[in-house]
Amino acid sequence: MPSILITRPQGQGQGLMDELSAAGWQCVHQPLLSIEPFTEQDGAAFQTMKQHIMNLDIYDVVISVSGNASTLAVDMVDQYWPQMPVGIDWYAVGPSSAKDFEQLGIHMQVPQGNHSEGLLELNGLQDLTHKKVLILRGVGGREHLANTLTQRGAQVHYCELYRRQGITFAKGELAALLSKEQIHYALLTSGEMLQQLANELDDDILNTLHIIVPSERIARMAPKLNIQHIHVCDKINGQGVLNCLNAINIQP
Repeated sequence: MPSILITRPQGQGQGLMDELSAAGWQCVHQPLLSIEPFTEQDGAAFQTMKQHIMNLDIYDVVISVSGNASTLAVDMVDQYWPQMPVGIDWYAVGPSSAKDFEQLGIHMQVPQGNHSEGLLELNGLQDLTHKKVLILRGVGGREHLANTLTQRGAQVHYCELYRRQGITFAKGELAALLSKEQIHYALLTSGEMLQQLANELDDDILNTLHIIVPSERIARMAPKLNIQHIHVCDKINGQGVLNCLNAINIQP
């Protein structure tokens, strides 16, 4: 049974792993990043986040660019909005980012490609003259989405709900895991994860891996990190990843 490394943060990706396991893959879950939600102890960062949620009704468009942001935002929206504000167009970068909002009765529009470039192709995000847009995300990350929406006439604000922290490994720990589990395939869903993986592995070990990523943008990082085998999978779900594995002639 072939093995694939799943690097999503703790508590995420179980549905994906269940689908891959059912198709004959052994999924080894080892997060590369931890998610640290803001709390009242974070002071100004928490208050700014809270204020954006409490002012939700001033926005014409709300976009979630990560599943983590959606999970945390839904909890806060549920807390501060017993009745949902109306007149908002909701978007998510992918199905996992949209799913949590279903419990609030919100249908989010999702692009074909699960990335910012896909969002920017959607009809409703073309002309945003005089529109206010709120982007739900973690601290940092790309500015491409906000910059493009601003160019299209929008007034864009960020609601940052968490920070990401790289997992600290003992020297050789991750390489030992790959060797023990005979892992030659890995799924990474962000550029930060790709950088973290490259930091932890020697080139000779890194180059034994076929790495699956969700966008061409992340794939373009590979040469600088001395990564040889990288594959783009637009749909990061069970069937999408299986299709990608099949396309590189890897079958259980």
